Amino acid sequence: MQTEEQDEQLTLLEDKAARFKFSFRLLGKEEVETNKEEVITAWKLILRNYVRDIFDLLNLLKENIAWSLLDDKKERFYQVKIELEPMLTNYKDYEGEEMRKMINDIILMLDEGFHGFRQSFISETYYEDLFRKVLKRYREENEERLELIYMQDSQDEALIYPDATQLKNTIVVERANILFACRFGQVFHNNGRNIKLIVAYILEQKEQTYNDIYDFLDKYLSYQIAKEHSRMKVEAVFKNIAFKENVDVDKLMLKLKDLIEDKTLNAQKHWFIVYKVFFNKNWLKKSTQRLFIDQINSAFSTLLKCSTADFHEINSYFKQNDYNEWTLADCDAPQCCDIYREIADKLDDEFQDAKYAKPGTVINTKKVEKFR
Repeated sequence: MQTEEQDEQLTLLEDKAARFKFSFRLLGKEEVETNKEEVITAWKLILRNYVRDIFDLLNLLKENIAWSLLDDKKERFYQVKIELEPMLTNYKDYEGEEMRKMINDIILMLDEGFHGFRQSFISETYYEDLFRKVLKRYREENEERLELIYMQDSQDEALIYPDATQLKNTIVVERANILFACRFGQVFHNNGRNIKLIVAYILEQKEQTYNDIYDFLDKYLSYQIAKEHSRMKVEAVFKNIAFKENVDVDKLMLKLKDLIEDKTLNAQKHWFIVYKVFFNKNWLKKSTQRLFIDQINSAFSTLLKCSTADFHEINSYFKQNDYNEWTLADCDAPQCCDIYREIADKLDDEFQDAKYAKPGTVINTKKVEKFR
């Protein structure tokens, strides 16, 4: 958005500069051919308006470009500078002190623009301040998307890492590896993760691209979000979830079943109970309703995981019983299994009259607190 705005402003500056040059030539021609005072006054008024417009545009561009990691407009500024500066210098002879000062400021800003508009801003903390501003703006525009991706990835990996702390730490490491593998992320890593050095490196590149810079910002922010989540002691698992486009929840359930069957999930029998309780609920068998399975499993991955004592009790019980034949009606099952019956009944009450969402939309649950 900001880069488009810069392009529009610079295009407008080029247009105003061209109009100024054309009008200044006509002023000179008028002086030579007729030298009529009222005509000359009219041309000077037009030229003053162009000078003010150019001054305002340069100030806008100066602020935007100086606080941007990318500056790919130096050549365009140079072209405006070499064409406009001589005429502005000559035009100063027609004006008083106030307009002369504005023209001098324009000439200085054109020179700064050719050098990246950074001369006026360089200070000990400029690079850090620049990165902070850019990242803040990028976060405002992309945080919702990146938080959703984090939530979706957490739900996927919770099947492998049922422990919440291990899950969060794993995602932090994964995000770090992804960050350090990209173009600027590798430089960031090799320079001790020093913000000042990576910003200076980016600004010094002769060939910059928006894609490389945005790729670095996206991966850096994803890494920061993962670290923020890792520092949270308690997080609500039940939230409104916008499902991925064309999500196949049946495949998710089959994957969970595979993880149980190949014993990837260590608490195999515990997870089989969780799976079987909800897989056998009639309302989950309808295609539109099975989207909830993803949300249910995300909750069980952290909030309803089996304690050590419960697991030993379940393990001992199923040594004497075939857990493939276990049903909710089994009154002899360990007491900790009751929680699954209770939650399943509550989910029935909650969702039986709900409007079920389609992939890519949001599911609203009004009473999720009661599941915690």
